Amino acid sequence: MDQINLKDKFNIDGEGTLSIYEIDKDKPLILIFPGGGYHHLSPRESLPVSNKFNSLGYNTAILRYSVSPYSYPTQLNEANASLEYLLTKFKKIFLLGFSAGGHLAGLCGTDKYYDKICGMILCYPVISLHEYTHIGTQTNLLKNMNTKENQIKYSIQNRVNKNTSPCFIWCTKEDNAVPYENSIIMNEALKKHNIYSEIVIFPHGPHGMALADDTATSDNHLDCKDELVATWPSLVDNFIKKVIKND
Repeated sequence: MDQINLKDKFNIDGEGTLSIYEIDKDKPLILIFPGGGYHHLSPRESLPVSNKFNSLGYNTAILRYSVSPYSYPTQLNEANASLEYLLTKFKKIFLLGFSAGGHLAGLCGTDKYYDKICGMILCYPVISLHEYTHIGTQTNLLKNMNTKENQIKYSIQNRVNKNTSPCFIWCTKEDNAVPYENSIIMNEALKKHNIYSEIVIFPHGPHGMALADDTATSDNHLDCKDELVATWPSLVDNFIKKVIKND
């Protein structure tokens, strides 16, 4: 494991770190963005996810980005710097984010290195900062920039264009923290621009299910374990292989 302090290496005003778990430099890398409403970072959406995708044959990296009181653009600067660094070492990179981390993955995937990534994997993501949003994500990211104009500007569906990379999205219908409409809005934006996408809306399960296996119940979230939802990594594996084959 290689760990990089982004402030020291890139002179970014923040506390972000990038941890890299390389198994084979010729394999694709998945850059993981944990969720937490830009308030904290979820442990069950970090190392267990990295370990899972390592076991499926992928290199992984975890961006533990800055959270409140840091606000935009610190997190995006950290994401871009991480991607810039990883692009010097790995040929194929996918972004994978949960909840607010899905929002950051979407920001990064539609920013200055949009044409350098192979695809995005968005897990119960916050997409809109205006409609159907998660208020904590919105207020923690935008702080004193929290205007309707910026809510619309930094909503991911409004950043999609014909050059956006393929995307896999999953969520649960019962999510009462980040409405599943976020995933639908994103998928519709991708389809509008003829971008390949896959969306899976599982019928049951709360917000924050992570891998939906035993690792997701380690902090007493027993309702986060679900055999059907736990199939999503294998679905992502198939998605990645399909995207690479058609690249």
